[in-house]
Amino acid sequence: MKLRPDIFLAAAIPGLAWFLCCPVQAADRVPANPVMANQQPMVPASDIHTRVYQTVMQYVQSQTQGYPGKVNIEIQPLDSRIRIAECDLMEGFTVQGARLWGKTHVGVRCVQSATKPWTLYVQTDVQVWGDYAVTALPLSQGSPLQSSDVVMQTGDLTKLPAGIITDLSMLEGKKTLLNMPLGTVLRPDLLKSMPVVMQGQTVQLSSRGEGFVITADGTAMQTANVGQVVDVKVSSGQLVKGIAQANGKVDVRF
Repeated sequence: MKLRPDIFLAAAIPGLAWFLCCPVQAADRVPANPVMANQQPMVPASDIHTRVYQTVMQYVQSQTQGYPGKVNIEIQPLDSRIRIAECDLMEGFTVQGARLWGKTHVGVRCVQSATKPWTLYVQTDVQVWGDYAVTALPLSQGSPLQSSDVVMQTGDLTKLPAGIITDLSMLEGKKTLLNMPLGTVLRPDLLKSMPVVMQGQTVQLSSRGEGFVITADGTAMQTANVGQVVDVKVSSGQLVKGIAQANGKVDVRF
């Protein structure tokens, strides 16, 4: 029995359309997305790959414990086709002078093996999410910084310039060195310390202890910025050393 052409095409077209729309899965495709530290790892094809991943993760976690903010670690999986000799003991390391900050490479070496030891490098992205200071409004050169001039923003600190200000206390007694537009990320090299105590100025000495506060007036013997030691002559003629504060007072500590 012969099939009519129009009936045959009507039956074949749906099947052909299904075939064309379905994605083809390559058997040896390497995962495109990195393994996230806060997700379940995509286990490589071999157990040795899993151990390499774990070695990198443990090393980075141990080396970044003192970092500011929240540390997030992304490790690029090894190609599943890479074959690595078995190893009894691995250790992570970084090249001398390298920093676990942003996109980098972490070394893994086999230090104990029945065969020849090996070394490989794994691409890693170390993100540090924390707060940093930016200008809340345009500032002109030489402007003393006030608390209302600055806001804190949150972001990946590894993608910002080195030495950014992450603590507002670092801004006490500072003024701008140049004009700054809104949203300028603040760094110490953009600021200059302002004297808070001037030589010959009458200042208030303050000393605190458990359950008491003692204050007295005196004359500053030199000019000082916030945090600097200054000599103050009191009414008895005695010189007392103290630390200059942002409010112009001098803190005496015994």
